[in-house]
Amino acid sequence: MTDQAVDESKLLELFQQDPGLPRANPTASYWQHSPHKLSNVKSTSLPPTTDIAVIGSGITGVSVTKTLLEQHENIRVTVFEARAICSGATGRNGGQLAMNAAENYIKMKEALGTQMAGKIINFNMKTLEAIRDVASNFGDGAQDPELTDLMKLRLFKDKESFHKVCQGIEALERDHPDLKGVYTVLDAEACEKDHGVYGAAGGVLHPAGTVWPYRLILNVFETLVHQYSHRLKIETSSPVTEVTYDPSTDTQYPYTLHTPRGTTRAGQVVYCTNGYTGHLLPILRGIIYPMRGTMTVQDLSSRPGHQNRGSKTSWAIHYTPYFDTESDSYAGGLIYGMQNTKTGWYFFGGEKTPTAELLSADDTTLSASSVQFLQESVSSLFNLGGERTSDQLPSNNNALISSWSGIMGFTSDGLPLVGRLPLKVTGRDGTGEWFSGGYNGYGMPSAWLAGESLGLMVLGKPPKEYFPDAFLMSEERLREKLSVAKSMAYLAES
Repeated sequence: MTDQAVDESKLLELFQQDPGLPRANPTASYWQHSPHKLSNVKSTSLPPTTDIAVIGSGITGVSVTKTLLEQHENIRVTVFEARAICSGATGRNGGQLAMNAAENYIKMKEALGTQMAGKIINFNMKTLEAIRDVASNFGDGAQDPELTDLMKLRLFKDKESFHKVCQGIEALERDHPDLKGVYTVLDAEACEKDHGVYGAAGGVLHPAGTVWPYRLILNVFETLVHQYSHRLKIETSSPVTEVTYDPSTDTQYPYTLHTPRGTTRAGQVVYCTNGYTGHLLPILRGIIYPMRGTMTVQDLSSRPGHQNRGSKTSWAIHYTPYFDTESDSYAGGLIYGMQNTKTGWYFFGGEKTPTAELLSADDTTLSASSVQFLQESVSSLFNLGGERTSDQLPSNNNALISSWSGIMGFTSDGLPLVGRLPLKVTGRDGTGEWFSGGYNGYGMPSAWLAGESLGLMVLGKPPKEYFPDAFLMSEERLREKLSVAKSMAYLAES
């Protein structure tokens, strides 16, 4: 995106707007088409007090909750969710267990140094392994999270993008020899001949996985409810509209969480609110900002050339981001997808949408241009349509099974924010407010272990040794690296 592409005053207004609360009637995510029995669980009335209030029930919220309950034998936790459990970003994502190390390594190294860049990559790899361990250890009666280990094929549509990723791999392997061999570089011929994909300048293969994210999280919550029923409360349809602090009336529970169902006093508050964070913490508006993503499920089994590769390969298509002035649309530079191993349906996400629709926390509507873009891209990628060449766009044939939107959280410097919230952020004198979020579209390789370390910090313990200090919330980082202007610049460079 160039400086001339979008009116800067309009862009500034979009970044600084109040994201609001999660909307009551979001688009229907296919992941949730069979609701779990805990989906809308709540008490008859809110508990009057709780030791820790966790706001949000996605992957971060459940990880924090699990850590708190397992690491402290007496602590009481109440999870507040504005809608149904896991109805936010985690229940709306692409189901991808993959990281973006090679594409992002050189930028990380320049910003953070070789050692920290390597630590972040190892943290991402460890997080993905932790999710695999969780997903593979559910007992009888749990919903099948359909965990699949496979290779991810990242395709690069233009020579410039392909050259950059090759440079990233070279630098990564030079600086961190233990990571040598993670990536396999493919030329255009190998992409087409060996992997059946078309129109790429080149590609890279690396180990990855796929999972049914909603089932994963609900299985964990069900286990926690069973094990800690006397210490865990889950309150769905209970949006937190305000958090206030008054230790004069109750020193043990100085925070009050206000909801349409009433109030609960808490000893500490943990925000797992991601793209919606700016509503409860206005000072973070534009520092953590929402971006609306689009997902589709497509059945192309009737097309010539269709086959189910879902047990072996997932995909990403990288291209140089651009702004189309004619349609007032921003194309984000990435399409990502998988195939369901049972149905063969394609689950693909990506954006080509007007900027005002992109920088939005409203998941009740859908970008028609993004849906069309994804349908065209998937069919072209696999050359599904007979005699058509790879650069021609297919006609739609009612292959769309489902489409929905979801709200991600992005940060000014492209790194997650984790830790205790400074007083300048909360505007309150208390020191018991915490946050983890802003995963910049890559929550799966970060959120689970970020939530684990945050839970430990809430209990007064140090984070795990593998947790990257670069993720920590601090006044210095807020002052030097996080601002609305930097967020605008980060989007322009993406």
